[in-house]
Amino acid sequence: MTRFFAALLVVGVGAVAGGCSSEGASSSAESTTPAVCSSTDALQASMADLGDVQVVEDGTAALEDAVASVKSALEDVVDDATSQYATQVDGLQESFDALQTAAGSALATPSAATLSAVTASVTALANEVTGFADDIASTC
Repeated sequence: MTRFFAALLVVGVGAVAGGCSSEGASSSAESTTPAVCSSTDALQASMADLGDVQVVEDGTAALEDAVASVKSALEDVVDDATSQYATQVDGLQESFDALQTAAGSALATPSAATLSAVTASVTALANEVTGFADDIASTC
């Protein structure tokens, strides 16, 4: 049963993160590109990496590492975007906080319910990241 939910987590995360990874790919390579563009690209890449984690095969350490990578990338986005995109950054942070809480619960007591909560949290964060990338697209 746990294997089923872990597979469900991987499929759900992969589908959502896959959509995120293509956003922003056409950004300009000019030297005047704002820092928020590259930090958002890094956040999208971290989300895609999170989507590639297969908890059953890779272990819980892989999930912890992927969440830590997303956290680091999000911190860069927060640093680069807060002044201009404060509302969107707040949404990103809230979604990440929910993911971090869900992942912590799933790592502490793996069950169908905790893994399902991780899947829902990843989906919510991926949607926030996609929306944020869309919001800054004209800047990049």
